[in-house]
Amino acid sequence: MKQLGKVSHISNRNRAILRSDQTPGFGLPVFTKDNKKFGTVYDVFGPTKGQYISVKVFGKFSKNLENRIGDTLFIPSKKIEKRGRRKRRNK
Repeated sequence: MKQLGKVSHISNRNRAILRSDQTPGFGLPVFTKDNKKFGTVYDVFGPTKGQYISVKVFGKFSKNLENRIGDTLFIPSKKIEKRGRRKRRNK
């Protein structure tokens, strides 16, 4: 697992906002330190160095979300392939 960043605040749409040096892909799963699936990457915004990541939180974590401020969140270290069409290889 790679560290994504620490939760800095909660948006008015109940999304966890964190600051990160990485640019993860949209829809990438986000985990807590004890490997529980916390949510998915919803948006990346702000400056290119030290951008903000918006995480859409799963239902079971949405209660008492204010208590999660300061928690470190993680993403998988391996690249996850998304389902869909395969790219054609040029021969």
